[in-house]
Amino acid sequence: MYILYAFKELSRRRARTTTAVLTIAVIVVMLLVSTTVLDAYSSAMYLPFKNSGSDIIVQKGANAGTNVEAPIRVPFGKGVFDDAELTGISSLNHVQNVSKSLILWNFNKTGFVSIEGIEPQSPHGEAVGSWVSDGRFITANDSGNVIVESHFAKFNHLKVGGNVTLNGETFTIIGAVKVGEGSQIAASNVYMLLPDAQSLGNVSGSDQLYVKIDSLANEAAVKSELNGLNPAIISISGSSIGASIGNVAHIYDEFRLLGIGVLLLITLLIVFKVNAMGLMERRRDIALLQSVGWTRRNITEQIASEIVLQTVFGFILGVIISVGVIVSLGSVSIQAPSLGLESETTTVTMPLALSPAAVGEYFVLVFAVSLLVSYLLARRTAAIKPSENLRGL
Repeated sequence: MYILYAFKELSRRRARTTTAVLTIAVIVVMLLVSTTVLDAYSSAMYLPFKNSGSDIIVQKGANAGTNVEAPIRVPFGKGVFDDAELTGISSLNHVQNVSKSLILWNFNKTGFVSIEGIEPQSPHGEAVGSWVSDGRFITANDSGNVIVESHFAKFNHLKVGGNVTLNGETFTIIGAVKVGEGSQIAASNVYMLLPDAQSLGNVSGSDQLYVKIDSLANEAAVKSELNGLNPAIISISGSSIGASIGNVAHIYDEFRLLGIGVLLLITLLIVFKVNAMGLMERRRDIALLQSVGWTRRNITEQIASEIVLQTVFGFILGVIISVGVIVSLGSVSIQAPSLGLESETTTVTMPLALSPAAVGEYFVLVFAVSLLVSYLLARRTAAIKPSENLRGL
């Protein structure tokens, strides 16, 4: 009975109903679209690290320059970690795994080649292995074999089963990889075993570390400890990229609950005001209902039904509009520094997707606001005597 009567009342007072429904819809759109966009920014910042099997990428600055005449060498400004430093980093609190690699630059007559020596069974090695698009990945027994990045291979007419010459040494190509989305932050042209890279570059050690930690919440603490080990250590993570784009996602994380609270408070006040004015216009109707035997409970349930229906309609409309806005936006992109060539950046793109969890969360919050408004208005209205309602007209 209440629902049918509520539908009739809402349809009779279309202006008031439309105002309340649109108010809720606008608030829902603001909540869902802002949450979707900023969640995508947060995901995009950490995507390069997730796809490279790490949470933090660690390098070390070097004051002494390398031999600029050498055809193959450690990149300018990069230092090599010794065994003591590797042990110290691996033993830090919250550090679960350290994947070692050696980045080399090879300059020859045909152009520039970036090389990375990796440990195949490390988290970073497994991440690179997941990019294989042709042939197979290298194993610990594949000394003398390499895999090549697919665009580099196409440009240089290299194929699986063929050879590539680096610093006068010939290596057999056993696979090709397509670098994972966003992982160009640490991409190379050629991947080989770490010992092969060390021998090729005449280097003992590693110059790039991929660090896995127990929780991203401990990222700042780990970076502080790394700096304590050696001030020359450079730690790059999702928060580093966040700082480069104005730390939008960090601000969002810090003030998300406050923003949601403010929007819900605004929703409560507007919905309360709109419905309170509507009930003032209906005091005669309410008096008539009271005179024919409607109890305080009957009136309370009726008013609550109307406000809840408005909320449901407004929320559904808000979700529909939000989907349209998100589809029209498509994705968000951020610029991340490339670790291979420090002057370059790579674009990390993250598609926007409405989260069912966010929809459920905000429905509960908005519905709770609706119930609060219903309770306050219904109790207040139902408590008024019929004579007072009629005298107030």
